[in-house]
Amino acid sequence: MANGKDVAKELRGGKGGGIPWMVILDGDGGQLVTSDGPKGNIGCPIQPHERAFFYGMLEKTRKHMSDEDVAAVKAGLEAFAKAILDKRRR
Repeated sequence: MANGKDVAKELRGGKGGGIPWMVILDGDGGQLVTSDGPKGNIGCPIQPHERAFFYGMLEKTRKHMSDEDVAAVKAGLEAFAKAILDKRRR
């Protein structure tokens, strides 16, 4: 993305943090929710509290996602998280 660092700095209000970092915007470019959870940026949501926060992000902002769409995202992320966590345990 051209000027990605500048865009990220503006969207994050000048504060730093880890990556990946997400923001869901409304149609006018206003922030609806960010990936800054109670314990900090959820990044790639692998841990249970990170996934729960991400699912909350979807629920809070979805307008055109069906329940089936949300369930598909959740199933995919749950499988991905399980694979990553299982690999870390070895």
